[in-house]
Amino acid sequence: MNPQVLTVYKAPFNKLRIGKDNDGGYIIVDIPNVQYDLFLSGGIENDISFEEDFIDKYNNVLCIAFDGTIEKLPKENKNIKFIKKNIGERDNNIITNLHYFINRFDNIFIKMDIEGGEVEWIKSLNNEQLNKFNQIVIEFHFPFSDKEVNMFDKLNKNHYLVHFHGNNACGVINHKGVIIPNVFECTYLNKKYFIDKPELNIDSIPCMLDMPNINGDDIFINYKPFVF
Repeated sequence: MNPQVLTVYKAPFNKLRIGKDNDGGYIIVDIPNVQYDLFLSGGIENDISFEEDFIDKYNNVLCIAFDGTIEKLPKENKNIKFIKKNIGERDNNIITNLHYFINRFDNIFIKMDIEGGEVEWIKSLNNEQLNKFNQIVIEFHFPFSDKEVNMFDKLNKNHYLVHFHGNNACGVINHKGVIIPNVFECTYLNKKYFIDKPELNIDSIPCMLDMPNINGDDIFINYKPFVF
């Protein structure tokens, strides 16, 4: 993986934090007048703070949440439909690639934290499916081998990376001369929201909205390709 695929750009709209403090909260772009027709959430465990805050903000949009490691949501919410499946590259009784849902909607927000399964899942999607995501919030886990190259290229075709935050629970790696967190959270915004190619990010990482995932210092990343 070439570190340049993680070049961070300036978002065209304001950002905000959704979900609880520390691990479980994410930074999203507050797109004016956006109308999401579906919210897909991968990876729940024992926390639906992000899902509940998102639903409250965006007019009770339907959320379909997936996690094969739990039996039910930590609490019930009439706007969250729970499916006990993990997310991956296939579709069967215990795994879903989400293609069924993606193919039926056009303005999708997706949150994905599936402990490494994100790579093969993204590789299962075609360009048309990826372009249906208005915004993607995703955590990557140790994505430094050759198998991630095509995945990042696919993401960057239709989206710009507009927010980056390292998970301070998992340390860093020197990858091709760039210090990168082993696990990091990304926010991607569909290119349809940009008039021209955006400016490169000049804001410090972490920014004022970010919080460390666990107790301790956050990971400071004030150098290229993250900050220019």
